[in-house]
Amino acid sequence: MVMRVIGSGAGGVSVTADRVVGTERWRMESIAPQTLIRFSQFYIRSSSDKKTKTAIGISTTKGGRRGGDNSKKTMGGNSIRRTVDSTDDYIDCKPISVRSVSQNGDPLGRRDLGKCVVKWLSQGMKAMAIDFGAAELQGEFAEVRQRMGPGLTFVIQAQPYLSAIPMPSGLESVCLKACTHYPTLFDHFQRELRDVLQQLQGKSLVEDWQKTESWKLLKELAKSAQHKAIARKVAPPKTVHGVLGMELEKVKAMQAKIDDFSEHMANLLRVERDSELEFTQQELDAAPTAASSDPNKPIEFLVSHGQAEQELCDTICNLFAVSTYTGLGGMHLVLFKVEGNHRLPPTTLSPGDMVCVRTCDSRGAPSAISGMQGFVNNLGEDGCSITVALESRPGDPTFSKLFGKSVRIDRIHGLADAVTYERNCETLMMLQKKGLHKNNPSIAVVATLFGDKDDIKWLENNSFIDWSESQLSETKSIQNFDSSQKRAISLGLNKKRPVLIIQGPPGTGKTGILKEIITRAVEQGERVLVTAPTNAAVDNLVEKLSDVGINIVRFGNPARISPVVVSKSLVEIVNTKLVNFRSELERKRSDLRKDLRQCLKDDSLAAGIRQLLKQTGKQLKKKEKETVKEVLTNAQVVLTTNTGAADPIIRRLNAFDLVVIDEAGQAIEPSCWIPILLGRRCILAGDQCQLAPVILSRKALEGGLGTSLLEKAISLHDGILATKLTTQYRMNDAISSWASKEMYGGLLKSSETVSSHLLVDAPFVQPTWITQCPLLLLDTRKPYGSLSPGCEEQLDLAGTGSFYNEGEADIVVEHVLSLIYAGVSPRAIAVQSPYVAQVQLLRDSLDEIPLARGVEIATIDSFQGREADAVIISMVRSNTMGAVGFLGDSRRMNVAITRARKHVAVVCDSSTICHNTFLARLLRHIRYFGRVKHAEPGVHQSFIIMRTITHNNLHDINSSINQTSLAVGNNVNTNEAPMENVVISPALKQQVFVESSKANDFVAFYKSAFGAEEVYRISHPMWKANRELLLLLLMVIMLGSTWYHIYDFRRSQ
Repeated sequence: MVMRVIGSGAGGVSVTADRVVGTERWRMESIAPQTLIRFSQFYIRSSSDKKTKTAIGISTTKGGRRGGDNSKKTMGGNSIRRTVDSTDDYIDCKPISVRSVSQNGDPLGRRDLGKCVVKWLSQGMKAMAIDFGAAELQGEFAEVRQRMGPGLTFVIQAQPYLSAIPMPSGLESVCLKACTHYPTLFDHFQRELRDVLQQLQGKSLVEDWQKTESWKLLKELAKSAQHKAIARKVAPPKTVHGVLGMELEKVKAMQAKIDDFSEHMANLLRVERDSELEFTQQELDAAPTAASSDPNKPIEFLVSHGQAEQELCDTICNLFAVSTYTGLGGMHLVLFKVEGNHRLPPTTLSPGDMVCVRTCDSRGAPSAISGMQGFVNNLGEDGCSITVALESRPGDPTFSKLFGKSVRIDRIHGLADAVTYERNCETLMMLQKKGLHKNNPSIAVVATLFGDKDDIKWLENNSFIDWSESQLSETKSIQNFDSSQKRAISLGLNKKRPVLIIQGPPGTGKTGILKEIITRAVEQGERVLVTAPTNAAVDNLVEKLSDVGINIVRFGNPARISPVVVSKSLVEIVNTKLVNFRSELERKRSDLRKDLRQCLKDDSLAAGIRQLLKQTGKQLKKKEKETVKEVLTNAQVVLTTNTGAADPIIRRLNAFDLVVIDEAGQAIEPSCWIPILLGRRCILAGDQCQLAPVILSRKALEGGLGTSLLEKAISLHDGILATKLTTQYRMNDAISSWASKEMYGGLLKSSETVSSHLLVDAPFVQPTWITQCPLLLLDTRKPYGSLSPGCEEQLDLAGTGSFYNEGEADIVVEHVLSLIYAGVSPRAIAVQSPYVAQVQLLRDSLDEIPLARGVEIATIDSFQGREADAVIISMVRSNTMGAVGFLGDSRRMNVAITRARKHVAVVCDSSTICHNTFLARLLRHIRYFGRVKHAEPGVHQSFIIMRTITHNNLHDINSSINQTSLAVGNNVNTNEAPMENVVISPALKQQVFVESSKANDFVAFYKSAFGAEEVYRISHPMWKANRELLLLLLMVIMLGSTWYHIYDFRRSQ
């Protein structure tokens, strides 16, 4: 046992601690206050006048006596004198008798016990924790371990410590209840022991407090079967809900399913979290540092400016924390600046990017101190500062170490997000604990998704749920929907239907249906929560709902909200409402600051003014919180991401009547339960045949983390929960027929309005074989089996670690230019590849061509949910083994192909791709319904063209081109590269200088202009015919232009 000497001296409280061994007693003399003395057991005895208490410590040993009769022991310079005495004087010191222990349920908290009783418990358990710590230091912990155990044994051991603390007056009955409640005692003791061990570690008395014998013993008790049986035991509710009223046995079976699901998912999330952390650490380790570059360069090169060799980077070094403040919603914002007058380097960082902030040395090498995760809030307009919102908590030691030191900021992928992981785990715990609670608003949803077929049948027969369609009022908007869409809308408006799954294949109008359901739900008085797994998907819905005329609020991080919909964000709305209040408050603060400057010599008056300044700050924060609550409470529709719905601000709102989750097929199941538990019914919209959730860990993927709730729920209860949209309004039928046959069992039909539309149907587009072809295969494998030069796949070992193919990139560029020359707008063209390295290569190639400005280049995964008139796909893979990697994922290729409205061009090595049966069927479909060209990177010509044509004259020039264009015949031989329609504009008034690498080869082209006196270099395939005719035309243009210059010069004179 350990006793703490509280105090001594005249007029003070004195405590005597005796140790009785057999008939011996140890009496402490002149012990300093706060000294720790350890005993095996002690009792409290009140004196006759009841004003003092004596603490008696007893150690029972088999040997009876220890040491000689007159021996002394010392502790910290104080003496402990042993005297021989009879133990008869201590007959009245009996330990508290604990015959029973209250051991069911969660620990009792301050709400149950009151502040005074909680403080009393903490003091007693702290004394017990100090005893454990002293035993740890003295090497006598084996004795403590021997007599400690869970349940009643633990409660008995705690009683002497609690008896030593006076009970709060009038609360004795509550104290007696608390001191025999095992979960409460164990919970308090665990916290106090942690604090004591951490203090010992801080004084270097123990190396690692989590590896001490005391803490190991506590964890052994917590893992014991007896502890699990009696502590934190959640009793299942006797009934699901007062309305549902299911039998107890059915509830227990359902609760068992929920428990198994929650524990399994929590384990998978932990595995995935470890993989994310490992992946992120590899990214950070691969980040560039000054130490790894040329040592002859200045050490501050990452923050200098005007260096031609510096490229865009994901890392900024040698920053310094200047200030910190709290933004709206409690965001911890830190302003970093570059030292001196330097500017930030060219960087890929942008608002919303996930970053890691770490200290570093002068050369940019990160220190051993762990970094902090956050996101970029904004980049300073001065070009010298960056503001980062850090995910820190009060008292975080890592945060304080950022100030006064050089800091580096690294962009990382949004994978190892601690907040997302914690919110998913908290949701699983909430589902397990409150899923079947009578006060859970989403209890019908939980019962539907975890109940079996008999449970659903019982609920249906007793009219607790209804699967029928609601009656739709005929309005002008409803007439624009087909029969499958109308059915989805009517089912979505049925208030008695707890769950609806809307499967929307590509182009079937899923977003429009959700817009109609949300609008009509608001009209019938429902509050709606709309979520999606990504910010882009949420912003898309916000944009669709902005013109409906309902009160919507976009909740989330302002840095990650699209500028198009930022006016609907919570921050923007609150800031607008507080403009007058803030201006008035700022006026008051300004007046107070003036008064403060005049009263600096009067300390008392200055202190009062400072207090008033603090109060104004508190008033602003209070007003912000009230306004946030007011805006969200009055909102008819709240939109946020799945994990954003776990924010305490959203959870504190009243339950929503309807929860809508878009793109549910891309979200892991735990994240979907976050919004579901906040509403009375839910609608999951998406397509299980498109991209699944991104999972890094193979173990987590095989365990089922990659299976979305939408995919699982579609097949539940014989498909009664789901409805499917069957008509698509996006693609040419040649494109959609492949998706229908491969992915949707032939059920997806094309609307007559789009089934035959082509690129040539658009205004100003010339009729060429390309613009009249819906499907095109550009094969890099020649007819006799050889591969076109330069079209081999390559591994990007130094960068992303993914694959790229330079030959395919050149072919893609040529095809893009062919479409542009034919009149297709660059903004109507999208280029996709499954590999990040290939996407970067394509961007670098097309960025050099002004004609291609506006062409969107992205990975297949990031392009889901969007569409374009023409889509070009670079497959990249080309090897002798036939390895295609994740190209073989049918859902990924489904997304890639179905982004196109009128034209799809696939660039690939057919020999490699056909090793996969699924991809082989895709190429076979293209050969049957489209065209095949054997392509190779063309021999390019270089041209430098000086133009003085402004962008405003573009339409006039185009019309002139269309009237006077010269067509060069199309090459239909599949063994040669296709030839283009070439046009020469007579509107070109300036001299055109052509420099050719070969005298006999040239190209005549000109279609569009982008700026005054712009000089640029472009590439184009070599022409092999009509050289003489084109040369003659070019000479005529040059002579005419020269004559015009002479004429214009003489007229100006």
